[in-house]
Amino acid sequence: MLLDVFRNNNTWSPPEIPAEEMAISVSDDINARQSDEYLYVFQVEPYIDSLYIHYDDDRRPVELHRFAIHEGYTWSFEEESFFHQHCIKSGRCTYSGGKLDEIYEWSVREHPEWHTKRYLTKRLYLIDHIYHCFRQMTVKEMLYKAELDELAANIDEVDEINLLSTKPSDLYEDMPIKVLRSLNCSCGASLLKEHDSRVFIKELNYKFPRLFAERLNDAQCRYIDSLIKGELTVGETGRLFESRRKDLAMLWSKSMFDVFMAKEKEADRVRELCRVYGKMDPIYDSYIKSINDPAEDYRIQQLEYYLLLHRNEYDKAIRRANRKRKYEWQERGDKYYIRYPQTINDFCREALYMHNCLLSYTEAMIKNDTTILFMRKKDDTNMPFITLEIYEGELMQAYHRYNVDCNAEEAKWIRAYCNRHNIGIEKFKFDARIDELF
Repeated sequence: MLLDVFRNNNTWSPPEIPAEEMAISVSDDINARQSDEYLYVFQVEPYIDSLYIHYDDDRRPVELHRFAIHEGYTWSFEEESFFHQHCIKSGRCTYSGGKLDEIYEWSVREHPEWHTKRYLTKRLYLIDHIYHCFRQMTVKEMLYKAELDELAANIDEVDEINLLSTKPSDLYEDMPIKVLRSLNCSCGASLLKEHDSRVFIKELNYKFPRLFAERLNDAQCRYIDSLIKGELTVGETGRLFESRRKDLAMLWSKSMFDVFMAKEKEADRVRELCRVYGKMDPIYDSYIKSINDPAEDYRIQQLEYYLLLHRNEYDKAIRRANRKRKYEWQERGDKYYIRYPQTINDFCREALYMHNCLLSYTEAMIKNDTTILFMRKKDDTNMPFITLEIYEGELMQAYHRYNVDCNAEEAKWIRAYCNRHNIGIEKFKFDARIDELF
């Protein structure tokens, strides 16, 4: 028999009720007051009976729909659709939790084969579940009894359904029941609504069966969906999801997921920038590989500002600043070279290799508030060696990488250099333990 197609003639009809009077009588009920849409369950036995009420701003009923549940009684197609949209999908319709508890106890006692649940967060699913079990031979009945409530609640979004199905897997083109249980959330249902996504998910399960060993939450399903829409391969999707799975498991609201995805998007952007920097210079590539999270590293943000957004401006500023400095401070000796930074790239690569706070001196350097000099070995002039700072005619700093002190021979050479150029050396002691740098 075809699912959801045949509607038997009703063999039972509910008695008449004063619907409008009832709606008015409960307009100030604490549960009704929570929304302008209210499902008033006024009877549990011998049959379930309820009244959907839509109130206007003055708490007057403007729309009423009765939903009685009894064996041999089927709602019209229009009423089923209305209940689905207003009581199941919208999330706006309120109710009395006490009445639903009574209904749940009755269903467990009288019909344990229905596998009803309390549905603690979406409690009107219980009414839908029981109605379709009474009606029989519906897609929803099959899914609710298989404890796939979210798939049942979102079945209207599926692009095509096999109405000859005899089990839930058939409804989703032979999707394994393990996968259906794993994706039993609203965003999981969205993942299964289109043929191409179902094909992708089946292949993902085949290659990464561990991904669906446990139930996924909405954030995890949304992340998989974003990878699919990003046209990633099955292999890429499985690998990336596995790496983010635990983080996503902690996200239980849409806003938390949106923040997570914004961070992911920024991280992707930074990774691409890092690829660009790595091509610029091996020093950048080595630095990037040495840090755990480029997106959280302030130096990477500074590189973007200096090298991609304002490179030409800073190159010009450095050239202007150097023209105001003493040219003779630059030297080519037998063992060491001393020179000014020539470009902003020159300055940045020195800072990242040396692992010091040099980038913080950028503005002071281009405005001639202080002078930065690079000391190089003659036989390796391109590799940072010692960075010097001259402030108001005094040597203030001279350090190796990681602010390591110069050795005795290097310190002797730097003192002689300063003496040649009338640079004071009284303040700097070549000992990081006592140097005060002011």
